[in-house]
Amino acid sequence: MTRYTPDRRAGAEKTVTTHMNREQAITEAFVSLTDTVADDVDPLTLLRRLVDHCVSLTAMDAAGVMLVSARGRLQSAVVTEERVEITEMFQAQADEGPCVDAYNAGEPVHADDLAQTDRWPVFTPLARAAGFQAAHSYPLRLREQTIGALNLLARTPTPIPPQDGRLLQALAGTATTSVVTWSREPLRPYDIVTRTQAALSSKGVLDIATGMLAATAQITPVEAGQRLRAYARVHRQRPADIADALVRRALTPQAVLTPRP
Repeated sequence: MTRYTPDRRAGAEKTVTTHMNREQAITEAFVSLTDTVADDVDPLTLLRRLVDHCVSLTAMDAAGVMLVSARGRLQSAVVTEERVEITEMFQAQADEGPCVDAYNAGEPVHADDLAQTDRWPVFTPLARAAGFQAAHSYPLRLREQTIGALNLLARTPTPIPPQDGRLLQALAGTATTSVVTWSREPLRPYDIVTRTQAALSSKGVLDIATGMLAATAQITPVEAGQRLRAYARVHRQRPADIADALVRRALTPQAVLTPRP
């Protein structure tokens, strides 16, 4: 039997530890994306975990997910920062960009350096003005159906190494399956579109609720979203349910914004 002996040369032990930490982080990412039985988990929660993992495990600076609506148009579902949602609005309005192409072709789309491409005459200058110099996208597919696209952005020209590309595709595939099948009810063919649309509807309610919190506390929508999700975690409820309660006035903004004693 071969016994493992750690290399004590300068830097070697740190490299091994870093590798082990990354492997553990990857494992935990996949576990979190398959957690569909907890009462406080919904499709948007799973997609938020996806984009957060994509940023933490790769060289990408920001990420988002666009889902296709019942009308066949891509809409922003979750983002890691507000500027990502701006780039997704550009893509939806102009019907061009990496997410649009990835969704239509069902294949990954890469622009390592936006300054070197003329592929998207409307999207590219707007994305660069938002501070991004690289854009990548992976389709979100379940069986033979594409339900959206993963949006990945970097502030400097940045390619995606093959190993990271495989990881991103695996994360996207796992999240897509979880989002569509998270309900305990059996999945029927037409349920894929129904559940995708339900996630987009939840996003609309969340936007209204975070706007209410932001106006009440005079904070940014991003901060408001963080406060809403924190409240949901403490009370073991889904963020979508908290947002719905706020919009229906069954819960006050002050109740969500006031720290728990």
